[in-house]
Amino acid sequence: MFKFAAFRQAVKEIDAPSDPPTWNTPVQYDAALIARLIAQHDELDERFAAMTSMLERDPAIAEFVVRDCAERLHQLRHAEALQLYPVIAHALSADPIQRRLFWQSRLVMLGLARRVLRRFEELARAVQSGNGIAAAAGHVVAGMAEYRRRNETTMYPLYEKVGRRSVAGKTKAA
Repeated sequence: MFKFAAFRQAVKEIDAPSDPPTWNTPVQYDAALIARLIAQHDELDERFAAMTSMLERDPAIAEFVVRDCAERLHQLRHAEALQLYPVIAHALSADPIQRRLFWQSRLVMLGLARRVLRRFEELARAVQSGNGIAAAAGHVVAGMAEYRRRNETTMYPLYEKVGRRSVAGKTKAA
């Protein structure tokens, strides 16, 4: 017979503190998170910029790098979903108006991210066909810039604000 408790304990023993967060990771503010997310944005932007010169010269490698950039964006979004948004949602849970506004902003971010991922797919198809590569690359650049701008002007400052407030509240309670 399968024992769920034994399985769960085995999973807990396997998980190390350095493992990436999962859906079961407790919600907690990380002062270094925004710097890491911005570094991931920088790395993605640099990788994409380096790849643009090879779009028409070497389509096979360019297509691989386009898909790699899309995967990196997906990883960035995953980190945001597991570490950024839960902290904000937890901090705003008591105020229904702020909570609703946050979730509306979250839906906008989701839409922007999906648009960028679609544009990566369009660029990969353009590289395969050899048509419209420059236009498709321009759409990716514009989409990535808008996604980053919205994060850096809305979500990241909100995370910092609620995080500082929760840290300050804990030090006052102690």
